[in-house]
Amino acid sequence: MRFIGRRRELELIRKELSLPRPSLIVAYGRRRVGKSRLLREAVDGTNEIYFQATRVSSTLNLEAFKAETARVLGSDPVIQSIESWEGILHYVANAAENGRKGLAVIIDEFPFVIDQDSSLPSVIQKFWDSGAPRKGSLKLILCGSAIAQMEELLAERNPLYGRKTMTLEVKQLPLRDAALFFPGYDSRQAIEAYGIFGGIPHYLQLCDPDKDIRQNVVDLLLTETGALVDEPTTLLQTELRDPGTYSSILAAIADGCTTSSEIAGRLRSDSSSLPPYIQRLSKLDLVNVNKSLDATEKERNRRYSLNDPLIAFWHHFVRSNLSAINSGFGERVYEDVIEPRLSEFMGPAFERICLDHARLYAQESVGSPAMEIGSIWGHAEFDIDVAGRTLGGSFFYGECKWQTKQIDLSVVEKLRLRSERTVYGAGKTGKNYLLFSRSGYRPEVNELAKTDTSIHLLELDDLARYPSREPALHP
Repeated sequence: MRFIGRRRELELIRKELSLPRPSLIVAYGRRRVGKSRLLREAVDGTNEIYFQATRVSSTLNLEAFKAETARVLGSDPVIQSIESWEGILHYVANAAENGRKGLAVIIDEFPFVIDQDSSLPSVIQKFWDSGAPRKGSLKLILCGSAIAQMEELLAERNPLYGRKTMTLEVKQLPLRDAALFFPGYDSRQAIEAYGIFGGIPHYLQLCDPDKDIRQNVVDLLLTETGALVDEPTTLLQTELRDPGTYSSILAAIADGCTTSSEIAGRLRSDSSSLPPYIQRLSKLDLVNVNKSLDATEKERNRRYSLNDPLIAFWHHFVRSNLSAINSGFGERVYEDVIEPRLSEFMGPAFERICLDHARLYAQESVGSPAMEIGSIWGHAEFDIDVAGRTLGGSFFYGECKWQTKQIDLSVVEKLRLRSERTVYGAGKTGKNYLLFSRSGYRPEVNELAKTDTSIHLLELDDLARYPSREPALHP
């Protein structure tokens, strides 16, 4: 399958790999986000040792790494005689110096190795400081899904502190890249697919682009053998201890509990016990911790939201209907439960998409990158879906409407009034107003936007499609 998206990440990695010096790259991200494929695409397989560690002893992982080294560099009795990680690292550094300059060594799922041999970071430090990687410009890439452990490698107390030359956190694909998995979908269909399956490449690859959204949902989530019907449960069991508590927190957020007190009330627990769980879910990119942009530093008006659309969809529609699904009634679940409520579910999903797009839009159309993006809430009379500030100092405010009717002038005027009532950007001139609409705009709104350059009307194509340049497709 061709590689889709990640243009910026590819550029950054390839730039680092092209430098005439050794590189120590630390790449991490949650399961199935596409780290391994990205790294292998960047290296391009021409001068590479790729090793996938497993949950076995350090000795067995070392033997497997030696076997892969011999496969790539050629059989050599010396390799078989090596009995340590330090020894094999010096061997590949010597190979880079003698005919394999710029050799890239990827150790994938690196935490599996250090779980069994905690001394390995110190071994790599000693190897790196020896200068052995320098002459052959060796490129050592450490990759892993255990985010906390990978971040620990970068901590000041860790032996590898100060040695890495690049850090890369691989996150979910943005909408425009995800839409490329569905070339036959129009923009509305692509946005709905993204609102359900999100930006995890593995989930998107499981979808059949020749089937409509309904059939993909039924096949993957509403069939007892569907590839994703147990995915949220499996993800938590793989990544976390006490998955039941984490799942309960995710369920509470999916059901509309957005504050610590609301979540604690739902779980019948003390809110003071929640921070470690929320922090871990945030590290896994499953939960967003948000604060209103007009809140002071001391205010505690944090809200929690789900950052994984598939998990949000699963908790909304699948979890409570698993018995029916496992009894073969997935089609009925879609007809009776999902279809009548899908538009309601897509409302918050569309707001998240618009927030992401506002960052792009600031650069593409306003001409200045966004310094911050968020929302404004906590006021009895109003909320603002999208707000932010550009590097140039201008403020913008946005309204998102996932509805069947077109946006009229009253929506524009309400957004203007709300922007004047918040302290965020108060007293500033040159404000911009972003409107995001599923169904377009009334003629009078289009006419106003022609003469008022502060009003920006965004269509679904603007969100889901790349502008005139080539899309992020790769052979």
